[in-house]
Amino acid sequence: MAHKKEGPQPVSRLIEGALRQFGLHERFTERSVLQKWSEVVGEEIAAHSRAVDLIDGVLVLEADHGAWRQELTLLMPMIIKKFNELCGENTVTEIQWRDRPVRGRKRPAGS
Repeated sequence: MAHKKEGPQPVSRLIEGALRQFGLHERFTERSVLQKWSEVVGEEIAAHSRAVDLIDGVLVLEADHGAWRQELTLLMPMIIKKFNELCGENTVTEIQWRDRPVRGRKRPAGS
């Protein structure tokens, strides 16, 4: 039986196929979730914080000031819920902090 030749493919389908072929599709999906950060928390909070990674359901955040970090810590249950509503159940199961270097400050000698 002759194989039916496929017509032009959408670029998104070709990219998805290549990502699957090289075992990167899951990682790409995790990274694409990060793009929804400002939609989840709003523009004001997003201006002072960002989602930097998502690995196996653990969302990693950083904030530019301790006050924003504290605010986001209080909002963690809402953030998890909203990500899961937008991206599917158990997309985010936990949130952790990544320390962000303080700009303009030098570390004391010997530390």
